[in-house]
Amino acid sequence: MKGFGPATVALPLGATSPRPIVVVLHGARDRAEWQCGSFRGLLGGGVFILCPQGMLATGEGGLYGLGSFDDSVAELRAGLAALKARFGAHVAASPILLIGYAEGAAVAADLARQEPSFFQRVALVNGNPAAFSPSATKIFAQHGGKRVLFFCANAACESNGGERALLLTRAGVAAKSVKADVGPYLDVRFVDALRGEVPWLTDGDARFTARR
Repeated sequence: MKGFGPATVALPLGATSPRPIVVVLHGARDRAEWQCGSFRGLLGGGVFILCPQGMLATGEGGLYGLGSFDDSVAELRAGLAALKARFGAHVAASPILLIGYAEGAAVAADLARQEPSFFQRVALVNGNPAAFSPSATKIFAQHGGKRVLFFCANAACESNGGERALLLTRAGVAAKSVKADVGPYLDVRFVDALRGEVPWLTDGDARFTARR
């Protein structure tokens, strides 16, 4: 898509049945292939992982940001359409698991508010949980949203995440906030800590536990 770098896709390995899609939105000054590599290690080889690249950040030496929300929506739609056109029957029908890392968490929260039946399960990873506003909570709960994970590496994030998780729970959505003793970057320690939350995030969606 014009203005955007090429998306990265991690493919399911040896799958014989339609496999679900996970969308991962990276942070500022980042690259899609880094996110896809980390989340392939987290989620395993049974899913499609689509990582939009975003727009080249000026003066950042090959690093990317996501651009505006409208830009991100347009890029994501184009990426999903290309993925389904290429892999057809191998792609399971929606819903899609949505993960926003750092600044990408704010875009993920907006996407969840706009299309909760499409993005029923959402993880905001090391972003600002306040991006999931009270109005977004209400819309998400009333229109098909099922689970939200706030995964935090600092106390401020955990505090906001706990508040938002409580609002979501009261609205009927399974939600929780987790603080891990890790740094701000998606390194080995961070990935290992986040891995323990994946079963909770995907619980109840048989597509993530189905045999090949």
